[in-house]
Amino acid sequence: MKKFLSMVMAAAMVVSLVPATAFAAAGDFKATAKVVDAKNFAVDEIESGDSVDGSELQLTLTTADTLKGKDSLKFTLNFDNVVDFKGSELDKNAIYVKDGSDNVTPKFDITVEKTDDTEFEVTVAEKDSNVDAYARGQVIGIPLDNVCIDKVSKGKTATVSVDSDDATVTNGDDLVFASVESKGIKASVKDTVDVATEEVAEIKELKIEPAVGDTLGAVAKNGTDIRLKLNSGFEFVKSDLTLSTDKGTPVPDVAWDDDEVTFENIGDGITGAEWFKIAGLNVEATSAKSGSTATIKVYVDGNDTVSVEVAKVVDYTVSMSVDEDEDVPVIYSGVSVDNKGITDDSDHESLEVTIEESFAGAWNNSKDFTLSVPEGVYITDVVSPTLEESELNGYDDEKAWFEAAYEEGDYVDLTFKRRGWTETDPNGNGDASKDPAKLTFTLVLVADPNFEGDVTLKLTGDAVDEQEVTVAKFVKPYVVEAQQNDMQIDYRNTEIPTSVVVKEAEAGLWDKGTEFVLSLDKIDFDDEGKITVDNKSGLEVKDDEVKTTKVDGDDAVYFVVDSRSDDEAATVTISGLQLYMDRSLPAGAYDLEMVSPEMNKPYEETVVLNGTKDKVDGKNNRTIADINDDFVSYTAKAGFVNIVTAGREDTDSFTTKVVVPVGEKYVISGETKQEIPVPAYINADGYTMLPLRAVSVALGINSNNVLWDQATRTATVMYGSKIISMTYGQKVVYVNAAPIPASTSVEIKENRMFLGLRDLGNALGVTDITWDAATKTATLNGNK
Repeated sequence: MKKFLSMVMAAAMVVSLVPATAFAAAGDFKATAKVVDAKNFAVDEIESGDSVDGSELQLTLTTADTLKGKDSLKFTLNFDNVVDFKGSELDKNAIYVKDGSDNVTPKFDITVEKTDDTEFEVTVAEKDSNVDAYARGQVIGIPLDNVCIDKVSKGKTATVSVDSDDATVTNGDDLVFASVESKGIKASVKDTVDVATEEVAEIKELKIEPAVGDTLGAVAKNGTDIRLKLNSGFEFVKSDLTLSTDKGTPVPDVAWDDDEVTFENIGDGITGAEWFKIAGLNVEATSAKSGSTATIKVYVDGNDTVSVEVAKVVDYTVSMSVDEDEDVPVIYSGVSVDNKGITDDSDHESLEVTIEESFAGAWNNSKDFTLSVPEGVYITDVVSPTLEESELNGYDDEKAWFEAAYEEGDYVDLTFKRRGWTETDPNGNGDASKDPAKLTFTLVLVADPNFEGDVTLKLTGDAVDEQEVTVAKFVKPYVVEAQQNDMQIDYRNTEIPTSVVVKEAEAGLWDKGTEFVLSLDKIDFDDEGKITVDNKSGLEVKDDEVKTTKVDGDDAVYFVVDSRSDDEAATVTISGLQLYMDRSLPAGAYDLEMVSPEMNKPYEETVVLNGTKDKVDGKNNRTIADINDDFVSYTAKAGFVNIVTAGREDTDSFTTKVVVPVGEKYVISGETKQEIPVPAYINADGYTMLPLRAVSVALGINSNNVLWDQATRTATVMYGSKIISMTYGQKVVYVNAAPIPASTSVEIKENRMFLGLRDLGNALGVTDITWDAATKTATLNGNK
């Protein structure tokens, strides 16, 4: 819906800028041209100046919606290799207009004007300009009778080209309506078949018939041979063959020689045969590689040799695809399939996915395979799953197969177990098909409120190459814009200096009665603040003063949509928010979260595909909430409130022993070994240098409270009521702006700041520090 509205708006803007005269330009509509019943003649069967009758030029209107109000269409016909017309040999009375099976010619006036020796203009005009007579799918038929061919030597063709100032004519160039060919044969197959290297495929009936004329000439004689020869890389596999004709079924001798098969001494009783058919030919791709084509040359006594492509070599693979011409569907995150809380009418369906073998037997059913969707995306249903050319083992139908796979994958992936379906047989033994297996399906999807972007379906497994296709795209129904606020504890009525802005994704999307709730973990909002709606969208809220509600025991603020937006997407600004911060809150960052109960609660209650955790009234009811265990909220702004000083002095809070071995990329915090990016070292002055951030975090300081200013190359540690800072190259540490001399200068190594062992301990208030020279290990013993 979002994409559709965007396209409509863009189209409207374009239309407003285009002058009215432009709508009469070529390309307002399209027509497809073709010749039906084209005539083929043998050399000497036709002479120059002979009339060619029976073929017909057809013009099909493929986009006629824009013809409303247009009175006439004009087409220009140019002929090539015809004798100059002696007047208008195109009979306007023979030209017709059909709409399906209905003849609608009486609705039009048809005229033909000769404009050059071999050029005509055909005009089809509405008789009643007040009635739109044109329609999509109409066929304008122009019989090409009494047109005389000029040159009649081998290979010559008579053609017609179609052009129009009113239309874009597809396939309008050099349409052949008569051709001259040498006497001989032609060969064809019902369809080319796929074959893998070192595999065998059966050719779908080889047919031999005259290129022109009525019979096969010398083939009708007793004793005639037919020889078939394959190109390099392919060989015939000896098999039972059937040779048939329209005059009977001869039983000739058959000689085999790897890449050749010869039918010798075709018997009597087939005089005047019009065609031969050979069934049962098997071809093996002995050494031909992927992309190669098997070609059979056909030799018949008394005729030219002809070739026909019968097979192509394909990789022995399984491929996954979607229709590239289809638009990727756009779905909203954090809402159920019923789109509760929003007005979108999306059915949450993905693009149709096709998984198919390149060759029968390529998909090994002795191996598992998995279909994966991104984390935070869930499958609620599968639409029209169909497995062609194969059968299921142990499942009632394809949907049951998918349901079992989703449960097997813990409702994260679709894990299809081995032997779940019958592997196709390339040789067609028993009842198994030798056509490649083909699986098609469409997924019904929902996504967490935080998920945004493409849904990439991934196919993996030992029997398949890993591959991906994009099947859908999720966007958030609302976007929150907010900034980080560094704040000190100020207990009640601590005002946040910045506003929170909530933007609607699309005009009219939020339904009336939809509620939006903003909360902070462990921090209460006071019931202070202002809610302002933009003055263009038309959206209204129930109250413009901030109100509070409870979320997980904390006071949160909310607003409720009272009437939907109209012309533009809405913007809601929440300003003047105030906090109540308990004195025991530790320093650190606190995320702003947003939830819409009308949207997100139904989403959490959505039953996933084959939700078999429990059954209520015989129905499955495993929901997204069962899988997640927690209600999913939308993280609107990470670190929205960053408390830089705690509510009380915490200088005695370090109780953890931290062991720092020199030269090792780890520290031991209590009983826990923590990896660090760079090790401690001993500097040129003999002092043990510790990585500031790694040791601070090991002692329990939030990483967000270890700050770095690249411009001044200064590090700052927010700890309790202390602000500790140090600058690269200086031999001093500042604690709450008071300078404390350091034993050695602050250093930077491998893009990390280092401070002397005892200097860091003194700054943080850790007084019990030991050094083991034998093991080169520093220990900071937290205060008891």
